Amino acid sequence: MKRSPAVAVSVLVLVCGTAVAANAANAANMAGTARGGPAAAPARHHLSADATWCEKQGGTAETRVPYYTGTGNKLTPLGGEREMCVFAADDGSKIMIAADTLAADKPTLAALAYVRKPNGPSSPGNPSIAYCQGINGTAMFGNKPTDGGGWGPRNETDPSKAISSCMFADGSVIDAWGLKYHQGGVIRGADLTKKFRAAIPGA
Repeated sequence: MKRSPAVAVSVLVLVCGTAVAANAANAANMAGTARGGPAAAPARHHLSADATWCEKQGGTAETRVPYYTGTGNKLTPLGGEREMCVFAADDGSKIMIAADTLAADKPTLAALAYVRKPNGPSSPGNPSIAYCQGINGTAMFGNKPTDGGGWGPRNETDPSKAISSCMFADGSVIDAWGLKYHQGGVIRGADLTKKFRAAIPGA
């Protein structure tokens, strides 16, 4: 079937007009950046259901990777990664919890430990790790008691940014210091008691 010259011209004008508009938008965006003006904001990556729950509770969803520090100050990245939820308070304190632990639809061991505040042993060493181990979790990153490690941002070089976390047998994870402080009646970052998706039974 033959198209009339008028239709062909109209199609050509439409295609050319679309290309010109797109080029003009790109040029305007680049010009704005060159002048110091705002560029178009990049599209945000789609949040997982767990990360969405985290942010609805006032936290920030972040991907963290495990690091081994041994007894020194060098970070050695380990395999795997975990979606964490970080809460920060005005006083500068923070607490980190795995996003899937916070958003679980049933109680987890980490959530139960946080809410119930079970008694744990005291230790002359790191009290957060001793407490975690005393309630049947683990925060160890090596075979020696002096070995250290934690979860930090990708490509981190500062050992202080690797946060020691307590992991339980069901895979749930929570900030070891945040857990220990909460057991002693101190809130770090935010009180997670009412932020869990699941109803957590008390002691």
